[in-house]
Parts: sequence; C-alpha cells; structure tokens
Amino acid sequence: MYKKKACIESLASQENQASPSKSAKLDTDVPNSPTTFVASDATDGEDTLPGFSTSSHGPEDIQTTPSSLLPGATGAADQQKRIACLNESILKPSLETELQKNFAASTDYFDDASGVKLCHVPFRHCILPNFITSQDYLNDLESALLDLPLRDKNNDLYKFSQSRDLNHSKSSTISSFRAMCELFREFLATVTGIPLNSKIDFFCSQYKYTDVLLCHDDELEERRIAFIYYLVPELWSQTDGGTLDLFDSDNLGQPKSIVKSVVPKRNSFLFFEVSALSFHQVAEVLAEEKTRLSISGWFHGPPLSRPEPFFDTLPPAVPYGSIEEDVFYAWFNPLYLAPDVQTDVRKRFEEDSEIELTDFLQEEKYNALMAALKEENINWNLVGPANKRNYYVAEQAKLPPIVAEFLRIIQSDAAFLVLSNLTGLRLHPLAPADEDGENDTGSSSVSNGGGNPRCRSEVRKWEHGCYTLAHDTDTEIQDFALDAMMYVGCENGK
Repeated sequence: MYKKKACIESLASQENQASPSKSAKLDTDVPNSPTTFVASDATDGEDTLPGFSTSSHGPEDIQTTPSSLLPGATGAADQQKRIACLNESILKPSLETELQKNFAASTDYFDDASGVKLCHVPFRHCILPNFITSQDYLNDLESALLDLPLRDKNNDLYKFSQSRDLNHSKSSTISSFRAMCELFREFLATVTGIPLNSKIDFFCSQYKYTDVLLCHDDELEERRIAFIYYLVPELWSQTDGGTLDLFDSDNLGQPKSIVKSVVPKRNSFLFFEVSALSFHQVAEVLAEEKTRLSISGWFHGPPLSRPEPFFDTLPPAVPYGSIEEDVFYAWFNPLYLAPDVQTDVRKRFEEDSEIELTDFLQEEKYNALMAALKEENINWNLVGPANKRNYYVAEQAKLPPIVAEFLRIIQSDAAFLVLSNLTGLRLHPLAPADEDGENDTGSSSVSNGGGNPRCRSEVRKWEHGCYTLAHDTDTEIQDFALDAMMYVGCENGK
C-alpha cells in the first residue's frame, strides 16, 4: 500500500536540496494566518558561509595576522625556500603585462608557455596551473591540511567541512603558503588594477560525497578577489563532480544559468573578481572515495557599492473558492475529518509548529493523482533565480483534469476550514476562536475574523539538484503564513 503524506510545515522550514529520486510536489501556502513559525532546525548563526553575501553571513569574523607575527620565524630560511617554490613563469613581467591588458579589456588570453588562461565569460576569472613547483612541498602542504581539525557546515545553502582561520595556523608549511599569497598579492593588484590591502582571508575546505555549495556571489564587505587553490587527487574528473560552476546574469542582475564548469585540477590556482554578478557554486561531489581538498579565500580592497536588493514578483494570492461537498469528501481520508483526530493533530501542531500526516488522501485518488503527474504532456518549467531556488513548476493551464481538480479542492473554503481545525489557525470565518484568547502580535485582524485568508499554489517537480534557499528578500515572509505541502511519488525517497 502506498504511503500518502500531507506535510504542514513552518514558513522557514528547509526543503530537501538534492533528492536522489524524481518526485512531484503540490505546494499551497496560505498567507495571513495569525502565527509566523520558526523552523526547529534553524542554524545558530555560528556556522556561517564564507562567501554567502546576504545578511550577516560570511567568514567567522576573520582577523588577519600581520606577516611579522606569522609562525615559523625561527625557520625563516626554510620558509624563504618554500616561497621560492612558487612557479616563476607565472610571475614573468611579460605575462603580467598581457594579463593586465586583457583583464582591463575583458578579453580572453592564453599563455602557451605557462598554461595560464584568462577568461571573461561570464565574469573575469583566471586559472594558473602548476602554481607550486616543488612536489615535496606540495605533499607537505596536503598532509598539513589533512591534519587540520575541521568543522562540519550544513544548512540550506551548503554542506562541507571547513577549518578555522588559517592565518593563525601554527604549521610552518601553511604559513609558507600564506607568505606566497602575500607575494602573489602584488601580481594580482597589477593584473586586476584593484588596490588590494594587506588583509587576506584563507581557510581549508573538504568536500566529500554529496557535499555542495549552492549559488552565491561572494560579495561581502571588502572582498575584491576570490581564490581557490586545488589539492584534489591527480585523476579528478568531471564525473567526480565538485566543479566550480559559473553563472551568467539576467538584466535584473540575477543568476540565470550555468555557462561554464571548471573541473578542479591538482596544484592549480584560480581567482576571479568579486562583484554583484560573480555568481558561482561548487557542484555536488559525486565521487564516493575522493575528497575535494582546497585552500580558498579572498584578497581585500576598497569596497564596491552594492545594488539595491532584488525582490521577486510573486503571483497574486487568491481567496478560497467553493467546491461540491461530494467531490471534497471523495478526496480526503475521513480519519482527518473526525473532530477528535483534528483535536489531537491540533495539539501536536501547536506544540511543534509543524506536523506530517500520513495517508492524507484516499488511496484511489492518490494513485490517480500520482499517475497523472507522470504524464509526458505536462509542461515543466525550471524556475530560479539560482541563488534562491532551482526546481520545476508545471504550467497550470495544461494540467491533467484530476490535478486541476485537486488544486481546486485544496484552495476551497472547505479545505481552509479543515486546515484551521488541524492547526488552530483562523483561516476561515467558521473556525473556532483561540480558546485561551491569546494572539501573536500583528495577527489580531485575522484572529477576530477581520483578516483576508487567501492562498497561492503551484505544482512542483523535484529531481536531483533541485533546491530552495532562505533569503532576506523573500516577500512571503512579510505575511503571516502557513506552508502546506502534499508530497506525491516519494515512497522510495531517502
């Protein structure tokens, strides 16, 4: 027997980013309910992303250690020897001049001698292979990084492991790499024309099987040049995942689509100019036995002015409609229409602000709905922008009749009343008032019957790589709302 699930979740709940199996999902949200909920699995604010540009997300308030305080002062000669491992062909004045000229002109350039490649699409970035010439130092650096304690970082935007600020590392091997970056900063300032200051942020990251970092732009405070130094296995390939995906932008300055994917290559150094349009991501690592090891960070300089935040234009929310009584009862499991069951569900929902109800629809209707959603004549459109969402939505004008009927039912006054009874939220004038007389601030107009319950819905399809992200410009959070999701075809999901 199929398991049928209706899931009523909080507005801030996080949806599965990368389900391994295909599924379809019917989503309905009902603004103007009298309570705003906070997801129980919200992060505590400490595990912020180095590179996420919205709100206060960023590196962990990194404080750069002056060069004079770098560890290993007693081994200065050894450190200078290691700095000399930096590939001299990269620092040749002739190459520097060519890169400077083409960077300013936003044109592509390739140097045959060194293999250095400068590209301008979708934004200016440069790849420098064979960054370090000493294999011994390369191996020492890899060992030092693998010995570092790491913290798992996991939220709706990313999943990977990261070290703390490497500026404070006591490893002379790691501090030598920091010294290389100090030396290389002058080269970058000349090539890019950006007056970089002495601040360099850098840390170690490990991406293992299923780890990912979704679309963001890195712009925060004074970050001007982002860099990644790869220490992946020699045989890392496209099929292993973990590519650096670069997005182009639309005329509203929002990420549109991936136009380039850079496969990590051992001992290569990649840098790009940070801007409001430098949207990129680390694709999901698909290799089960390999680790995407890297050092990454930012060179700092004068801050850029940031454009005004972009706000999505959502389809209008509509009032509930009417539905024939016999049609309504043909769909819903009678169990959830029983007053005593509704009371039990409501108590659990009031305690947890979320609840999952199994077998919510009658089996015959559920099976018919699932079969209809698999029809090939449904038009599925990928929706973005990628820094907020990436999933498929069906064109409602061309939905199979039974899917259209379900949408009409779930947006009916009868469904609003049932949801009111299951949650305790006043979504319908006939819903009982709050027994204890307590209402959240700002919701009195809804609770006393003076609100305007309404909803918007869409039929979504989720595949591997689909996701939604929390963001500061979400216009839906301006309303009190209830998120209601009906999952279809997820019986074998994990």
